[in-house]
Amino acid sequence: MLKGVSNKRFMSSFMIISIAAFSIFMTACEAETIVKEVQVIKEVQVEVPVEVIKEVYRDKEGAVRTREVEVVKEVAGETIVKEIVKEVIKEVEVKVEVEKEVVVIATPVPVVVGAGGQRYGGILKFGTVDFGAMDPAIMGLSSGSAVYSNHTYDNLTEPWYDGAIVNRIAETWSANDDLSVYTINVRQGVTFHDGSALTSADVKWTFDRIQDETTASPLLGEIDYVSEITAPDAATVVFTLKGSNTNLPQDLSDYHARIVPNGITQETLQESTTDFGSGPYTLGDHNPAERTVMNKYDSYWVEGKPFYDQIIMYYMPEEATRIEAIKSGAVDLIASFSLSQVEGLNGHDRITVTGTDSATIRNLVMDTREGSIFSDKNARKALQYAIDRDFVRKAVTYGFGANANDHPIGTADPMYWAGQPKINQDIEKSRSYLEAAGYSDANPLSFELDASDFNQMLEMALAVEQSVEATGLPIEIEVAKHEESTFWEAIWMMPGGTPAVTSAWNGRPAAQAVSVALKGGGSWNESYFNSPRMDELLDLSATEIDFDKRKAYWKEIQEILIEEVPSAYLLYVPSLLAHQSHVQGAKAHPNNWVFFEDWWSSE
Repeated sequence: MLKGVSNKRFMSSFMIISIAAFSIFMTACEAETIVKEVQVIKEVQVEVPVEVIKEVYRDKEGAVRTREVEVVKEVAGETIVKEIVKEVIKEVEVKVEVEKEVVVIATPVPVVVGAGGQRYGGILKFGTVDFGAMDPAIMGLSSGSAVYSNHTYDNLTEPWYDGAIVNRIAETWSANDDLSVYTINVRQGVTFHDGSALTSADVKWTFDRIQDETTASPLLGEIDYVSEITAPDAATVVFTLKGSNTNLPQDLSDYHARIVPNGITQETLQESTTDFGSGPYTLGDHNPAERTVMNKYDSYWVEGKPFYDQIIMYYMPEEATRIEAIKSGAVDLIASFSLSQVEGLNGHDRITVTGTDSATIRNLVMDTREGSIFSDKNARKALQYAIDRDFVRKAVTYGFGANANDHPIGTADPMYWAGQPKINQDIEKSRSYLEAAGYSDANPLSFELDASDFNQMLEMALAVEQSVEATGLPIEIEVAKHEESTFWEAIWMMPGGTPAVTSAWNGRPAAQAVSVALKGGGSWNESYFNSPRMDELLDLSATEIDFDKRKAYWKEIQEILIEEVPSAYLLYVPSLLAHQSHVQGAKAHPNNWVFFEDWWSSE
């Protein structure tokens, strides 16, 4: 017997000589006696460790001998080995004692890397706030839903880090001379997660759903200039517009415009336990109160991506919980945290904070509907000039970011009006507007300001309250704090008649930013502002091909918003991420998007 061998003895009147393929982790066991000739064709992926199986026996003379029954070849883990083993079983009329030995030889596991040196594998754990809708056409009121849809679905186009609109499912697109007809060539070879091909019919259905008022998609108001969508063949979609329009390529990148399969219903999208997209990850376990698991889609159309095997989003409504989770290593990534946390996070050796300037904006929304105290423009103007914006920005962003000027257009946007007069605190102007609205020391402008505890909104509200109180003006503000998990559904849009709320918007191109939040009748028109002239200018700018003329329209749009001030847009905040240092490829996006397909782990 060989030393150190785990063995089992048996006696038989027949000796079985068998050369057969064993599993790589199989232990020695007793075999049955079978007399036949067999051909086995076996395809296996051989991984480490490697087993060598030997057999010890006595011959007719009683001498102890050994012979090799099987050698499982040592092959690198990614190699597929096809081997044909011909097994011939013979009867030999001798008594034998058999000892079987399994020798395990360990070999290094190869590290698989991408073309740029990125390592494949691992799990990325993301601590975020909550999860809302599953249907891409209506989601947007939770951070988890947006990240989920961005990684399980695809858009025709996508906003890149430098502000450019890049092609995704739209392999190419073209327009006629007056920009009234756009032809999209759908990328070939893209499959949904069920293996079916993504075609023009799916694209058409996606946008037909969005244009159906019963879907209630916030994108409807943005693309109401689309007259007809046709799919002349499986690879072509044609958008016919009501007139010239320059906005379609960027509107196709909106996160409500994820491509879904032809014929799918909102009920199915909302209630299913699976996703229906073509993105780099598929939906795994999903509990909207706890976590969502996304698994790598091996047939993703972008070659070599993604790198992580799995993304797990953990839902943590309290910012303090998310901060402790990243510090302890329980999660690998958090986003949208208070800027007061930056210094503390940077103090951890294993944590990296990365950020970029953005058009992400924080604003104080005033209800302009009839019956609200802010239906009176004088009251809105009084508050506009009562706020010390420098004080608010420094209190909220700790020196980061920049003051905004009562409209949502970013300073780097081509439509930004560079010569606009800056709104600064002016106590005398504020007092005169208060008097015009009928307010005085004996009858102050008093209101509750509802604020979310997320995305710097509570800090902004408290800073506004403190700033206005210091002026001595007859304005009394009472800040009411609300948890992020309930704020968007129950408080934002002021269903209970509260006259003012805080709000937060990721950066968007000018046309999207104004159309979604301020265009009359829009489902996300949070101030209920209604300016026929501004709406007309939005339409005119969209149909104007000449850049200078289009920019002139946008100048007037900004003049209207500054003058009418339906919402006090107070500050731009940087886009920030905090991640464990082993997370590579992480990059902050000016619109607060994340593209996990480009990230990997160095561990």
